[in-house]
Amino acid sequence: HIYDFSPDAFVLPNEYLKLVEVSSPMDVWIVKPVGLSQGRGISLFRKVSELNNPSHSVVQRYVQNPLLIGGYKFDLRLYVCVPSFHPLTVYAYREGLARFSTDKFSLNDLSNKYAHLTNCSVNKQGPGYLEMKDKVGAGCKWSLKQLRYYLNQNGYDDWLLWQ
Repeated sequence: HIYDFSPDAFVLPNEYLKLVEVSSPMDVWIVKPVGLSQGRGISLFRKVSELNNPSHSVVQRYVQNPLLIGGYKFDLRLYVCVPSFHPLTVYAYREGLARFSTDKFSLNDLSNKYAHLTNCSVNKQGPGYLEMKDKVGAGCKWSLKQLRYYLNQNGYDDWLLWQ
């Protein structure tokens, strides 16, 4: 299935026991507290026992082999307008952002927020923010047009973004 790519996720505290049931020592998890923004309170862990405060948060299986550009993790910030739910009508804006981490991705240090988070509010505080990073350049943002160009130049078909 084209849309079957979302990692397992659990809403805590309600689904805490389900999380305990499915977790294994090989897993890495990311926890995002409800009601916070700009990367605040987000952390990664391997064992459920490392989860500091499991109340009112979302825990998701962490993607351990993400697509990287120059060794850097990125996410997409896309904008949509939903003027109606009945009938469902969605308009996607063709421009958006690719947001990059400012340290190279590695699972060796799960506490390195500059390697694992792509929030610009986090990464602009990092030591590598202004540095010229391999393939990515300085800063932590590309336009979606720039990302699509990069993907096409490197043999990736970006048609899935618009299907």
